[in-house]
Amino acid sequence: MGTDDIAYLCNALSLGEKVGPAQVLDGVLKDKGRQMLELCLVGKIMTTKLVNKSVFIDVFTKVWRVEGGVEIEPVEGNIIIFHFRNLEAKSRILMGGLWHFDRAIIILEEPTGEGEIMELKFNRTKFWIQIHNVHLICMSEEAGFFLGKMISKVREVDLESGKGES
Repeated sequence: MGTDDIAYLCNALSLGEKVGPAQVLDGVLKDKGRQMLELCLVGKIMTTKLVNKSVFIDVFTKVWRVEGGVEIEPVEGNIIIFHFRNLEAKSRILMGGLWHFDRAIIILEEPTGEGEIMELKFNRTKFWIQIHNVHLICMSEEAGFFLGKMISKVREVDLESGKGES
């Protein structure tokens, strides 16, 4: 086969998208995929340096002590998938607060099944904030919501935790 033949065959190749899917994904396969996603979290360790994945996995397996265990799978860079065995364990970790590793915040996302893991934004997380030296007139739940909304969305205001402290 000569170079002209190879050039002709290369020109005949097409990598463009076809109109419509080649095959429709079976409903049972979609359901299994959704069930798997319900038990997953995708996390990103927010640091510019690469994290030692084996140390991370050892630490978080011990820290989280998840009933039934959790499989921690490195993806790319500092992005990691967490595969839980039950929804209660996943919920406990999500509600457990702001997680961090080696002085870097870990942002957790619940994958939706749309798009790719690398397209997740990892741009939101929950923080507990404390506002000090507030005037007495502002020590109400409504004022707490008002002040908190100056930063971002407010989930709850706790007036009791700061009382009696000096």
